[in-house]
Amino acid sequence: MTKLPYSLLSLLVIFLICTYVKPVYAVNLQNNLHGYQSQLSTLKQQAVSQTQKESASVQQAQSIQTSINLLQATVEQDNVLIRQHQTDILDLKGQEEKLIAVRQQEIQTLGDYLRTEYEQGDSTYLNQLSWLLSSKTLDDLLTRITYSGSIVDSYKNLGDQINIQAKELQKTLQADQTATALLAQTVQSKQQMMDNLNLALTKQKDLITTLSTAEQQTLIAQRQVQKNIDDTQHLIAAQEREAALAAQEKSKQEQAASEKADQVIGKLTAPVKSNGTIGQLLAFAESFLGSPYVWGGTTPNPGFDCSGLVQYVYSHFGVNLNRVTWDQYQEGQSVAEADLKPGDLVFFSTYAPGASHIGIYVGNRMMLDDSDYGVAYDSLDHPYWAARYLGARRVIAQ
Repeated sequence: MTKLPYSLLSLLVIFLICTYVKPVYAVNLQNNLHGYQSQLSTLKQQAVSQTQKESASVQQAQSIQTSINLLQATVEQDNVLIRQHQTDILDLKGQEEKLIAVRQQEIQTLGDYLRTEYEQGDSTYLNQLSWLLSSKTLDDLLTRITYSGSIVDSYKNLGDQINIQAKELQKTLQADQTATALLAQTVQSKQQMMDNLNLALTKQKDLITTLSTAEQQTLIAQRQVQKNIDDTQHLIAAQEREAALAAQEKSKQEQAASEKADQVIGKLTAPVKSNGTIGQLLAFAESFLGSPYVWGGTTPNPGFDCSGLVQYVYSHFGVNLNRVTWDQYQEGQSVAEADLKPGDLVFFSTYAPGASHIGIYVGNRMMLDDSDYGVAYDSLDHPYWAARYLGARRVIAQ
């Protein structure tokens, strides 16, 4: 920063005493004034830029925090389901153990019965024969024969029922165990996302602190330069008032100084191959997390709208899409919601009928999109998006 060569008081004293240096002094003051004004203009532009960057950084931090909160909520829901499955698994194992005990008891009972039959030998057989021959009628005889055979059959039927129940329990148990494992993998994946987002949030907060400090320093510098301008203008005004009362020589010198002071200083129809992997595409899209939403935006600076983000990301990998959401909804091939894969495009009907919003599917029922709060992750299962889901398209061959 340029400094005045003397204090204000010293300059006034020298001005009153050394009248012969006034022309040079006036030029110096004007040069100083122009320098200060140029500095002030630069500082104001710098302050505006810093304020915009800080505001954008705050918005990005809020967007990242929103994504973290959303992921945390879904993780908590998944953990509730995992605990429920674990409870069900314990209950099923208990039922299975009870069935095994019942089956062992029935086997023991049947074994005791057969052993008794064997040990009693012919006497038992004669007793049964006597009992059968004592029938009064043919129907009574048939009934007694049926009853005698049903004893063993009842044990067999009971064993069959136990086996069926055991198989059903085992099937349900395996389903619960599979669901628990899948949920655990999903939670781990989401936790990794949250770890990455928390790291990004920490960096973003550090950036905000740095920008805020720089902005404060710029404002302090502005106030100092403005003070220099005010002091210089006061000196110039005092010099001009003194010049009006000076002699003709002074008038000529002032005229020369005044003259110097007045000088001006100078569309796809089917999925196509991309120039990278789906993982690379998703990583590139993720690099814009926190970017602000700009209606009609197609570039990172100042920002994207939803379809602008998709067009920009996919064109980076050689997949050229149309500009607006409705036209993008006509490209590639239709994909059922159950068949979604990372890299597919998901569409929603929001503020207008038909396709009016688009996102990039990243897996685990999550998408990356650009909405009012900027580029962020959203869940397809969120009530707002689930109620407005329109369909999906695949534009990259997989």
